[in-house]
Amino acid sequence: MFIKDYIKRWISWGLPFFAMLLFFILIINYWVLSFWKESMYQDVRKLSFVEVGLVFWASVKTNLEPSDILKDRLVVAAKAYELWRIQKIIVSWDNSQKYYNEPVAMQQYLIELWVDDAHIFLDYAWFDTYDSIYRAKHIFGVDEVVLFTQDFHLKRAMYIAERLWIENYGVFTNLHTYKNYDRYLRRELLARVKAFLDVEINSSKPKFLWPLIDMSEPQKKDL
Repeated sequence: MFIKDYIKRWISWGLPFFAMLLFFILIINYWVLSFWKESMYQDVRKLSFVEVGLVFWASVKTNLEPSDILKDRLVVAAKAYELWRIQKIIVSWDNSQKYYNEPVAMQQYLIELWVDDAHIFLDYAWFDTYDSIYRAKHIFGVDEVVLFTQDFHLKRAMYIAERLWIENYGVFTNLHTYKNYDRYLRRELLARVKAFLDVEINSSKPKFLWPLIDMSEPQKKDL
């Protein structure tokens, strides 16, 4: 009898709660995706010149070789650089682990793709997409930027940039079919909720901020 009453109570209270939670998640996702605009490109040749491009983090292997997702972001950014659609590239990651220095791995790969290392700027204090874009504005002084990432991530990144008052353009970097692609799509449902809370509710600040970096001067390199 007790178990039966418990089930009834769970149905009467639990199901409405989860229905409201799902509705909340879907509404926020709709809001974030509503910031989609025509400045999203699959071909970098359609871009007009913008001085700065931002390449978002993705994992590297233990030998510091970029993952397929990261390689594609770097390849497309390097192509934009080659075609003079961008002149400078910011790469970002958390360099908190001694043997897992992703910005330098990204820097090295870009150099192998014939990007001048004087035009590569490293942001070592990434914790999430919001931090990366916030720091691009408040540390690197970026007011206009091209964002390089895959389709499942790009619209959220453009939403954040738009709400932080950065003129932005997005380039899809889907050059391959990725393992666990469906998982990335599902994860975006909650990632968009976090982005909404960071932007609209909390007005969050990154964990680390420091004085403005002058992008007219080459950044100190670690190579």
